Amino acid sequence: MFFDDEPHGVFFLIDNKSFYASCEAVARGLSPLKVPLVVLSEAENTNGGLILATSPEAKHLFHLKANVSRKRDLPNDPRLWVWATSTVFNY
Repeated sequence: MFFDDEPHGVFFLIDNKSFYASCEAVARGLSPLKVPLVVLSEAENTNGGLILATSPEAKHLFHLKANVSRKRDLPNDPRLWVWATSTVFNY
């Protein structure tokens, strides 16, 4: 195989821990690794909201296993920061 005519360059990937939750934390001046925070969707078809992202601290404190679960699975705890988004992505 010859790849001489193919585009080439140096590429790298950065995998950020809990990226969406980290962005929300930083946007609010919070430490993304220390704040217990979840990001929820608020689309009408989610029956109360879906968990889109969970910070490492929220996973640790509240034993949250997967990001894609429901709002009803969250504990009612004042330490937990919950941010909701009604952003709809159309592909």
